[in-house]
Amino acid sequence: MERLTSAQVNYEDLLESLQDGLVVVDRDLRVTFLNPAGEELLGVSAATAHGKPLASLLGTTSPLIALVDRAMETGRAHAEHEASVQNPQGKVSVSAMASLLSDHSGEARGGVLLLRDLTRIRELEEQVRRAERLTAVGTLVAGIAHEVRNPLMGVRGAAQLLMAESTFPPALKEYCDVVIREVDRLNGLVEGMLAFAQPSPPRVVECNANQILEEILALEEAVLRRRGVTVGRIYDPQVPPVAADPDQIRQVFLNLIRNGAEAMEGGGELTLETAYERRSPRCFGLSVAVVKVIDQGAGLSPEARQHLFDPFFTTKPKGTGLGLAICHRIVGDHRGHIEIGDAEGKGCTVTVLLPLAKQ
Repeated sequence: MERLTSAQVNYEDLLESLQDGLVVVDRDLRVTFLNPAGEELLGVSAATAHGKPLASLLGTTSPLIALVDRAMETGRAHAEHEASVQNPQGKVSVSAMASLLSDHSGEARGGVLLLRDLTRIRELEEQVRRAERLTAVGTLVAGIAHEVRNPLMGVRGAAQLLMAESTFPPALKEYCDVVIREVDRLNGLVEGMLAFAQPSPPRVVECNANQILEEILALEEAVLRRRGVTVGRIYDPQVPPVAADPDQIRQVFLNLIRNGAEAMEGGGELTLETAYERRSPRCFGLSVAVVKVIDQGAGLSPEARQHLFDPFFTTKPKGTGLGLAICHRIVGDHRGHIEIGDAEGKGCTVTVLLPLAKQ
């Protein structure tokens, strides 16, 4: 009896852990089981779906209903390479496989429909293409940055030597100050290019996301106050530690907080949220800490949002276009996920998912 109970628990854990949506129906095509991935994919809870016709979840014209019918009639598995399902967020492209569900004696009990979200697969394919592009850009950038850095230091040194000369006209000192200041600005850009092109591998330890955010806010408090920005905190105090390089993740959050503050030219509220998400489909099924930075700025056009993580793309008059590209790379190096969407009302929400130290 104990072995039977243990096997049942393992079976239930297996179904709960599946990253693909699993729908089980009886012989009348009424739902008898829906796993968590299926709940998210179809936008309905298992309790609500239980006992309802499959057509009420998929739509009466869905080809997936006929797919399950064929599997139950023939006793063989049937696949649909691409179809779509509807949930409250819109249509989702899926691949599907249906098979007969029978008991130990071989008698048909119903059907099983397995749904795989193709959105994430396409995102991963785009990430691979993006990584290839960034590698090529990074190699070019590294070469240019190294060639530019040495002459810049020469120009800066020459300006300092001129100012140190006893016969140097004081009236020209202002121009040398401008030269030094602009060289320092360009050198900062070069440093950013090198940081993007030659990333350091993360030194992963256990970190607390709430604590890192508070450390950044302590440093940025005066700057935010001058901009008329107030900070709202919606922290989950029970969020477990993440596996991350604290310096690199601090760089990500600092960049996002500064971007959010700069997006609100007349001031406003910047909201920081943290939460825990179990087995996130957006992060390879890992359990994650979710960090959101929400501003009340003007928002972004769909076209701009598509290119925000591309190197050298910027919506700021004096931006370098490297900040978010570096953030994207750092989060990716941590096996995490970053995305930008619209905030409710106006503004933007940047969401960062970081895997927990203990899965």
